[in-house]
Amino acid sequence: MLYDSPTAGLDPITAHTIIALLIKERDVKQTTTLLVTQRYQDGNLIANFRYNSEQGCIEPARNGARRAMRTTFMVLRDGRLILKAARMSWKSREIPTFRSL
Repeated sequence: MLYDSPTAGLDPITAHTIIALLIKERDVKQTTTLLVTQRYQDGNLIANFRYNSEQGCIEPARNGARRAMRTTFMVLRDGRLILKAARMSWKSREIPTFRSL
């Protein structure tokens, strides 16, 4: 499923609710999710949370659940790919062009 800026222009609470619904859709129906966004928060939630069907809510993806999720972040700038990495490997990187976004 492709989502193009699903939270653009929304307040933080509504944006979080939308992302939680995308996570639920991804995990319950086991769909591939491609999220295009300018919001770091959205990518962080998609990459690091999962839907717990027993509790009916999203929760942090723990070790086993995170391994099952294959998340790749790609950052474009001026139409060029400047970063392609797994979530855990790029958060601590020092990338000058990324910091200025």
